[in-house]
Amino acid sequence: MTWLARAFIATGLLLLVACGQAPQPYDIAINNGRLIDPESRLDAVRSVGIRAGKIAAISETPLEAENVVDARGLVVSPGFINLHSHSVATAGYQLELLDGVTTVLELEAGSFSISRFGQQLGDAPLTHFGASVGHAWIRMQVVDPEALKALAVTGKIDMSGTAFTQTATAAQRQQMERMLEAELDAGGLGIGFLLDYMTRAVDVAERDMIFAVAARQNVPVFVHVRRGIDGDPAGLLEVIAAAERLGAAVHICHLNASAMSGVEVWLDEIDAARARGVDVTTEMFPWTSGSAAISSDVFSRNWREIFAIDYTDVQWAETGEWLTEETFKAYRETRPDGQTMHHYIREDWNRRAIKRPHVMVASDAMPLLSYDRKVVPNGAGTSTRILGQYVRDEGLLSLSDAIARLSLYPAQRMEKFAPAFAQKGRIAVGADADVVVFDPATVAAQASYEAPFEPPTGMHSVWVAGQLSAQHGQLLEGAGVGQKLIADTR
Repeated sequence: MTWLARAFIATGLLLLVACGQAPQPYDIAINNGRLIDPESRLDAVRSVGIRAGKIAAISETPLEAENVVDARGLVVSPGFINLHSHSVATAGYQLELLDGVTTVLELEAGSFSISRFGQQLGDAPLTHFGASVGHAWIRMQVVDPEALKALAVTGKIDMSGTAFTQTATAAQRQQMERMLEAELDAGGLGIGFLLDYMTRAVDVAERDMIFAVAARQNVPVFVHVRRGIDGDPAGLLEVIAAAERLGAAVHICHLNASAMSGVEVWLDEIDAARARGVDVTTEMFPWTSGSAAISSDVFSRNWREIFAIDYTDVQWAETGEWLTEETFKAYRETRPDGQTMHHYIREDWNRRAIKRPHVMVASDAMPLLSYDRKVVPNGAGTSTRILGQYVRDEGLLSLSDAIARLSLYPAQRMEKFAPAFAQKGRIAVGADADVVVFDPATVAAQASYEAPFEPPTGMHSVWVAGQLSAQHGQLLEGAGVGQKLIADTR
């Protein structure tokens, strides 16, 4: 919503009062909090009135409502938007909600089909949600449909199969193109492209087909670039060149994990491309381990040289077991679907990435169906790790800047082709009442690689579409008003 539109709304409310038609009472008033709106750069004590799931008023004085919250000493922020999460089920969404995330998106891997995405969340999704069209899943349907059927039954995927290793024929490529177009017409939020996981399989023709489809549909490609040895920018330059040549937008997933020690070189290349007019954005996560299936193509390469680590730097995610060469090879043979945590990212790389303007924050949370098996802690503490460690403890970012990277910038990335996002990532009259209230003095992630499901501290409350959904680290009874978000198909 433009500033002019918001001004018209405010003027209309004043006219109603002047004509004796006072607006209905607010459902909720969050009073006396430190309101931070990253779009208008407002950072001041204000009170927020919420009505029918929307922000209806912002006032310098306290407001009256059926439900009044005293936010004195607390920050009132837009709900966070996670562009890159593989949470996939309610267990994962619960952790994200407790971390202040009100919109969870699966954009790197994506989904197939778009019409069915979200069914796994039941009738009361905890957060808003959406997905890109997953090129990998369409590729499986075309190249190895039996593997896709097995995935539907077991929920497990072996990334050593032909869909991830075999080059497509011209006929298969054309079939994939038609399916991508159809899924985007169905509302897919861009194209998810796991290029690094199928680096042997995807040739130039298939890569360019994907970017050409994205350009025609005016949606981004959300890409995990081909990985090279520590710092090598070749994979980044490949996708920027394709996007520039074919006129597509591109979003680089988990920059710190792919660039490694070359984060500044990679960001310089991105800045240069942006200066040339390429629509390219990126994200990072504030953790020091990657996570991937042990059958992933990257482990078929010289991965110890690529990551500058050894077998003993790899953990078996579901138990936390540190691996040896023998156990690594055994799991790769007997449990190809299992997840690893490979510890290769340096805090210094993360700090250099987050300080660059416009780098967004996303979690890259791993699939989580239950709490019986451990995963990386990203889903339980990414937002609060940024706010606690990088803002308060280390002073790398201002609070307003951090909130922009968690909310406004992701909304702006999406709103060009999915108009619903124009109402998110802001605290403004007319915006969606997706709101986070937290204590800046105590907010902190508690999750760790040993205890990945611990909720954060300092999160006072999380509101989704005007409904109180989490408070003081607890999911509230009746939470579940999230909506599916899709692209504009007109």
